Amino acid sequence: MGEPISGRFARCLYNSFLLCTALGAVQQLQPEEHPFAYAACAVGVVVSGLGLLRVIFASGKPNECRRLRDVCHGLLELAPLPLVNMDLYMQSTGMLSAVTLGHACFVLPLSFDLCCSLFKGRQDCDTADSLRSLTILGNIVSLGFLGIMEGNFFYIRMMLVMFAVRYGGVLMDSMQEEVGEDLQLCGTALLFHLLGKALEAK
Repeated sequence: MGEPISGRFARCLYNSFLLCTALGAVQQLQPEEHPFAYAACAVGVVVSGLGLLRVIFASGKPNECRRLRDVCHGLLELAPLPLVNMDLYMQSTGMLSAVTLGHACFVLPLSFDLCCSLFKGRQDCDTADSLRSLTILGNIVSLGFLGIMEGNFFYIRMMLVMFAVRYGGVLMDSMQEEVGEDLQLCGTALLFHLLGKALEAK
């Protein structure tokens, strides 16, 4: 993944937006009641904090922060949505249900992705990329299914946001290379905002 095309100010704004929405969601959540949603928001806080540090201290030095950028992008793409799904399914079907625990499989593609970012520099990562795509698609479909089954429009909106982030990013990348990071930041921020609203409405 290359450096995003947006300028320094815009990247700072996107990371700040994610940080604020993640912190806002964290303040609404009780870790005992929503452990997985809390963990998802914690990932958002860490990634946006590192993103702000990268923008402030490493602008103009893209190669020096390439690994950090790739790791953060992988974490943001692969961790929050499955964790959110785990929390929502836990509320719906119970903590130890097979469906809830099945979403924990995201750890495997995340491990592959992190290894690829840290040790291979995103070269020859076909397996990691395939696992990433399957994991994201599976979680988007799962969230949509839960939204339809429960008649919850917040869940459906969250699913549409993540669908747009994933496949809108692919479309935009085909027109202008490497714009996925900015879209991922904004989309994940919106996911956290909608998550807070959905849990508040329950």
